[in-house]
Amino acid sequence: MARSRRPVDEALRQALASLGASAASPVAVAYSGGLDSSVLLAAAASAVGPSRVLALHVHHGLQPAAEGWASHCAARARATGLPLRVLRAQGAPQPGDSVEQWARGERYRLLLAATREAGAVALLTGHHADDQLETLLLALSRGCGLDGLTGIAPADERDGVRLLRPLLEFDRPTLQAYAVAHGLDWVEDPSNLDERLPRNAVRARVLPVLRETLPGLAAQLPTALASLREAREVVDAVAATDLAGARITGTQLDRRRLAGLPAARLSAALRGWTAALGALPPNRARLAQMRAQLVNGPGPHAEIRHGGWRLLRHRDALSALPTGALAPLQPVSRAWSGEAEWRLPGAGRLRFTSAPGGLDPQWLRGCVLRVDAVPSSARLRPDPDGPSRSLKNLRQEAGVPTWGRTLLPGVWVGGRLLYAAGFGLDRSADWPIAAVGVVPSWCPDPDDPRGALLSVAEAADAAGLSAASRRSRPAPR
Repeated sequence: MARSRRPVDEALRQALASLGASAASPVAVAYSGGLDSSVLLAAAASAVGPSRVLALHVHHGLQPAAEGWASHCAARARATGLPLRVLRAQGAPQPGDSVEQWARGERYRLLLAATREAGAVALLTGHHADDQLETLLLALSRGCGLDGLTGIAPADERDGVRLLRPLLEFDRPTLQAYAVAHGLDWVEDPSNLDERLPRNAVRARVLPVLRETLPGLAAQLPTALASLREAREVVDAVAATDLAGARITGTQLDRRRLAGLPAARLSAALRGWTAALGALPPNRARLAQMRAQLVNGPGPHAEIRHGGWRLLRHRDALSALPTGALAPLQPVSRAWSGEAEWRLPGAGRLRFTSAPGGLDPQWLRGCVLRVDAVPSSARLRPDPDGPSRSLKNLRQEAGVPTWGRTLLPGVWVGGRLLYAAGFGLDRSADWPIAAVGVVPSWCPDPDDPRGALLSVAEAADAAGLSAASRRSRPAPR
């Protein structure tokens, strides 16, 4: 593979100039002590001056040589006048976990936290052209789509930290030539020689052949990947538009709108949905399951678990619920003494607002209110001209999903239901009403999935669907 003709120092200066940061802003460099990070550290110091560069070394504690690597990095930093922080990984991978994935996750957690603490404008990592090509070949071997084939991005943002990878246009021979020319020394990780690992085997056996047979590949790879990223941006933009058109509330989608999309756009929309949830992109097999079960499947209910989320269909609504995220409501019993709101443990707030036809505030001050779950057998009269109805029927008519029908709270007085979230006050004639009274209402936290259930119930009530249905039926005996 041909080497980039642009000097490494120039690439660093251009990448850092793109940040538009002040001259005093520090820059963090991930410094393992290997060839690529040694070149990156030296080039960064040359580009902005040693005083603005903070070297960050992660000590994983996985190999006997790790302590020696930390000592090497410390000695090199002292010799060049660079500040260095050694970050020690906590814990260890669990039995059966991937050591490489654990080490990568812990490394980024430590590096990002240290970068934020230092107030650095960016974190620089030493990914280079060979890393890019290895990643692309491995993605092809796994059958990845555009999400995997766009490779390692030259820049992105993670957890509020700007990430830069300014060496992506340079292959390893170019970096080695730079290191030799500048008198750099580096350490070698012996695990990189283990060719039982696919990435190491590609590096040792495949890349040398590619350099010989396709000498222009490294130089052209950034252009090819940039074209793929542009294509991905177009797909993502179309998916965002389709998702916006199908969105009901929050993370909830209209199945019918999705079902009307062509297959490719439907897949892109489902990938966009899971990406917005923070989950990894689904592979083609999982996408086929989502299309078949969540969007096009028979029956009123379906569920698929993906990336820590329960993706659920109830009738024509798709919902996303974090796995194990919703604990049962904790009952709260207390007397109301005129507060504007109560904070409920793990369940948002209960507000008390003035409104025509609300509860007599003098009467309400003498009551002990219990905020608790509302079983399906409980009854409510939301319409003073209609019969009392079971919450089971009200929720069914409103389209509240089966999985969420006992998750919305209510307010009880003396064992009798006074208010049900999404359906309002019980309008039976024996409650004391004032011309301007008090109305309780439940407000979930912004990230509470119960908010989508509340919106479904309130939307149905606002449309008059439940009222119309109630008036069409005789009062139950």
